[in-house]
Formats: sequence, C-alpha cells, structure tokens
Amino acid sequence: MKKNIVAAAAAVVVLGVVVVGGAAVTGSQAKTKLQAMPAEWQAQWPLLKVSAQKYERGLFSATNTVTLQFGCGATNDAGITIRQTIKHGPLPGFSTLAAAVIDTEIVVPESEKKQVAALIGDKSPFTAHTVVGFGGSRDTTFSIPAMNYDSPKGDKVRWQGLAGDVHESGGKVRYDVATPGFSVWGKDERAAFDMKLESLRMHGELGAGEGSFWLRPGTGELELVGLDLNAIAPAGSSMPPLKMSLKQLKASAQNTIEKDLLSNVGKFSASGMVNDVRIDKMEMQASLKRIHAPTYQRFVQRFIDTGNAACDMKQAVSPQVMLAQMQQDFAALLPFNPEYAIDKLAVEIDGKRGELSYSVGVAGATAADAQLPMPALLMTRGQLRGEAKLPAVWVEKLLGRFGAGAQAPQADAAAQAEMANVMIAKFTNDGYIVKDGDMLRTQVSYDKGQMLVNGKPIGQPAAQ
Repeated sequence: MKKNIVAAAAAVVVLGVVVVGGAAVTGSQAKTKLQAMPAEWQAQWPLLKVSAQKYERGLFSATNTVTLQFGCGATNDAGITIRQTIKHGPLPGFSTLAAAVIDTEIVVPESEKKQVAALIGDKSPFTAHTVVGFGGSRDTTFSIPAMNYDSPKGDKVRWQGLAGDVHESGGKVRYDVATPGFSVWGKDERAAFDMKLESLRMHGELGAGEGSFWLRPGTGELELVGLDLNAIAPAGSSMPPLKMSLKQLKASAQNTIEKDLLSNVGKFSASGMVNDVRIDKMEMQASLKRIHAPTYQRFVQRFIDTGNAACDMKQAVSPQVMLAQMQQDFAALLPFNPEYAIDKLAVEIDGKRGELSYSVGVAGATAADAQLPMPALLMTRGQLRGEAKLPAVWVEKLLGRFGAGAQAPQADAAAQAEMANVMIAKFTNDGYIVKDGDMLRTQVSYDKGQMLVNGKPIGQPAAQ
C-alpha cells in the first residue's frame, strides 16, 4: 500500500515536472512567435506601425499587448490595441492538449467605449480563439459582431457581423469566412443610393512561401447570394437612375508559380437585372501570365521603401528618382513576356449571347529593349489581340436607348432599325466589322507597330 502511495506521488511529481517544464518551453516558443508577428504584419502592410508592445509572462500564462497605428505621423492617434491572453501547454488551462491556447481581442479605450457601444453593444470589436499545436500548427476561430450605425445626416449602415476559421500549418493557410449580410443607405447632393449584400462567403488556401501574400500560390473563392444596388440622381440631373439586382455571384482566383513566373486566373459569374434588362447569364475569365515574381516583389518593395507608404524613411527620395527607379524595375519584367488578358467576357440576354476577349502584353523584349523609353518599347514589342461578337439586335436597342442621349425620348422600332442598318452598313463597307447572319463580329490585333482590323492593315508599321 505504501509503495502504491509512493508510486502515485512520484507520478504526480513527474506529471507536474512535465507540465511545468512543458509550460516553460511552450511559453518561450509562444513569446518568440507572438513578438515576431507584428514585424511580419508591418512588412505586409507598410502603413501599419507598431507603436508599443508589451509581453508579461507567468509560468502557466502570459499576456501580449500590441498597439498599432495606421498612416504616417499620426502621433495624436491612440491607434488600436490588441490584447492576447496566452495559456501555455502542454495542458493549457487544463482543458486540452496543445502547445498553447491564445484568446485575442481588441481593447476599447475608456474614452471611446460609449461610441463603440452605440455601434456594437457591450462587445469587443474583434475576438479570436487560437489553439497552437506542438508542431506549430494554428487553428483559429474569430468573429466580428453585428453593427448598426445611423449618421446625423440620415445615412445608415447595417452589418450582420462576420465569423471565420483559419488553419495554418507548414506555411500553408486555409481560411473560411462568412457574413449573413450588409446594407447601407446614403444620400448627398449628387445621388441617393442603397446597397444590400446577402450571404457572403469567402474560402480558400494559400500555399507555403516567403515574401508578399499576393505572390504566394493558392486558390480563393467568393460566393454571394445577392447584390442589390439602387442609385437615383436628384431632379434635373443628367445621370440616369441605376437599379441593379444580381444573384448567385461567384468569383474565384488561382495563383500558380513555376520557375519564378507567377500566373493568375480569375473567374466571375452571375445573373440578374440591370434596370429593365434581364441578364440570363454573365461570365468572365481574366488571366495574368508570366510575371517574374522576384522582380515584381522588388518593384513592390521599392514602392514601399521609397513611396508615401514609407513611414520611417531616413532620407526622402524625389518623385523623379523614385519614378525612374520604379520604371527600371518595371522594365525588368518585360523580357519574361508578361501578358494580361480578358479570356472571356460573355453575356446572355433573351436567349442571345455576346462575347468579348482581348489580351495585351510584351513579347520578345531583350535587356537592351528594356532600356528604351516605355512608349518606344511598347511600339516595337507590344502586342494586342482582341475579338468581339454580338447580336445585331443589341446595336438596335442601344441606339434606340442612347443614340440621342440618355434622357432623349425613345425612338420607334422602325427608326431604330434604320439607324442601326445604316451604321452597320458603313462599318461593314469600311471593313471594321463583319456581318455573320444576325451576328456582328470584329477582330483587332497589334504587333511590331502594325495594327490590323479583321486582317486588314491600318496605317503603316513602325520603323524597325
């Protein structure tokens, strides 16, 4: 019996040593990581400045307090204070098995509590709960409360809050964020408007990598159940009213990097109404190709270090010098043949479909070409490809609605058709469009200083 008691006591002592020792180790790791994070934030967001940081550590817990300011020279701005309460592992709070548990919140100053309470009630503007694994992974759930705002002028904002989850492991980040809705009403001397977003969700993953988040491989998706927008100009204004209602909006983006070359593909689709026009389907795909990531990172970093975003510059850089340096960095991107394209912009209305696509880029530029003035380089190495195809009846409707101005009375159907036929015949005879049944199409290209429309040269090629 005595041996059992001794063994049990020894086990408690060993467990205590493990817990205390583990708490010391994980506490040290948590301190190192948390103290380094503000510097990482500042590197990503140059207008953000860490004005104060304090870490108070105990054996089983710690508190990390960071004050952030936005913009340069805002010495009279109290900034935003973030407080993180850390419970060290291996048994943080004796509630789970982990390296640490971190609870984060924004601290509202006493002088601002009344104003903040009027917006969100007796809540923190931001809260997060993070569980840190022994291997360095982090699982975070966070939330921002609903907000109601009424301005003295009658403007209104209604936000139903936001919540999300973030998982970080091995340098990769996976996220899922959603908000039930957002509404705003406003009015000034130019227009009265209201906008409503219904059920927004964003989710995706960023791959492992160094440098800017924008240059990391990954995917992201956005889903929006509805977007409603109404804008009405005051009486006597020439601006026509706008009423838009889009449903089932979906957007996605994918970044890939291969041999230091960044490519991005973005997609968008929706359906709905714009004024009295029903859009059965709208879809777009845009792409960015062959952007040399290290050069682009240097281009962005130079802007951060020498532009208005550089809060702590020891020596000012003149706009002329900064522009010359940035142009030099931009020119260094050109030998990699960068290209931007709208691969597809398609709209379906009343069973008819119109499509547009184009691409602009630089091809075959050498290091010597990159030293040329930008206009000269684009004249010789710039490329353009474009194609459009749309129903002829759309031209009739556009002319009927806007041919004599937005506020002019509608022309009758016969006049619309006659005006459209005259215009189409002229452009067809001039070679700018080709009539294909009830569709109109055109192709445009520019290469080595030569412009072609439907395969026919326009003007003379630039001297080589």
